[in-house]
Amino acid sequence: TFLSIALTGRVQRTRCTLRSGAKKGDALYVTGTLGGSITGKHLDFIPRLAEARWLVENIRPSAMMDLSDGLASDLPRLAAASHCSYTLDEASIPKTKGSTLAAALTDGEDYELLFTIPPRTRAKLEREWPRQFPKLTRIGTMQSATGFPACDLAQAGKPVAQSLQGHDHFA
Repeated sequence: TFLSIALTGRVQRTRCTLRSGAKKGDALYVTGTLGGSITGKHLDFIPRLAEARWLVENIRPSAMMDLSDGLASDLPRLAAASHCSYTLDEASIPKTKGSTLAAALTDGEDYELLFTIPPRTRAKLEREWPRQFPKLTRIGTMQSATGFPACDLAQAGKPVAQSLQGHDHFA
């Protein structure tokens, strides 16, 4: 037995933000904390609808998506759609209490927002976000395309993200 649910909706053309709009130099942000679905965090979440609406109306992200399959899976999708690569700052990845870096990158079902913004709007975002919402973290920068969207993330000098993959619903 299984249950399948589908939703449809409409969005004004001027408020539609796709995965494909990121550019070299755009700052990469994530809302909330990552990891912890293995311990049930995903069963008690609040969809970031208000945050997404505020971002579109006030900041105009260049690209945006939700994190449902884990940062290690979803960020490469955003980068590929935008024909970019990216660099992540390992120390800045916001981990849910008790989560490791690997869990924060791969657990999935975080339901947080992943988005990019041009450098000229960083100060406005970082100044105004805390007045409206909780945790927001800058985790990296979009880079020019280098073939396959690569992640320059190192842990103790050893690349880790290339070997990590997020949740695959069809595996």
